[in-house]
Amino acid sequence: MTYLSRIPLAPLRAGARKLLGSPQAMHAAVLGAVAYHPEPSRTLWRLDADNPHRPYLYVLTHPQPDWTALVEQAGWAVDHAHAKPAVAAYKPLLARLQEGQHYAFRLTASPVMSTQRTELLNPTQTARQEVNRRSDTPPRRRSFRVSHRTTDAQLAWLTTRAPKHGFEPLPLPHTADPAPGIFPFTDTEPATAPIPDVRIARQDKHVFHKNLTTETGVKTGTTKVTIDTATYEGHLRVTDPVALARALITGIGHSKAYGCGLLTLAPPATQ
Repeated sequence: MTYLSRIPLAPLRAGARKLLGSPQAMHAAVLGAVAYHPEPSRTLWRLDADNPHRPYLYVLTHPQPDWTALVEQAGWAVDHAHAKPAVAAYKPLLARLQEGQHYAFRLTASPVMSTQRTELLNPTQTARQEVNRRSDTPPRRRSFRVSHRTTDAQLAWLTTRAPKHGFEPLPLPHTADPAPGIFPFTDTEPATAPIPDVRIARQDKHVFHKNLTTETGVKTGTTKVTIDTATYEGHLRVTDPVALARALITGIGHSKAYGCGLLTLAPPATQ
């Protein structure tokens, strides 16, 4: 059974500030809710902190979670329904998915591409490439994972991957024709394709150091990790319920351990 949880966090508490400021710490706290289970499987989470005074943590777990420790560390102390974690079984939503349905969606992802262009590498990747070049005989050209940082590239990353994940963005509602001689994109020719109803609500960069360990758990050093994220909002149409259900359960993109990949759906707002 799969469960989706929503946990309100109290941002003034010291424990909450630690979790809000560190994807590593949040990842550890999330795993603690299913640590008692012998096979916790993949756990996805997303932090929605649009309102810094009332951030929410969304988590998808396969065993039923126990949020007692996390709430004691970072949750609200008041006894109010809106201050308590909400946990719901995910199976009913997955069972209702049908082709052609419309949903509002939200996703925080790490939009990346693989490249061999050295001018796009960050300093850590450049140093790693130099080490690899010296150790290879003969030297090999390696691909590196590089973040998309512009809004256009991040939007294209999602819209081009949407079909394989079982959905397509809905077009923005048509409001009015442009004035004569004025077009949405250029002043020379009108746009021929509809504008997708997808926007980036926020962009973040997370930088932290990750411990390197051997297979037996012995620490051998640390490495610097940089993750550029984009939080998408918009409206979608279901094109393949099976593929969309898979994306909802397994996530989209990379860096899933650090708050990326969790796609959530909601009924579209009534007009």
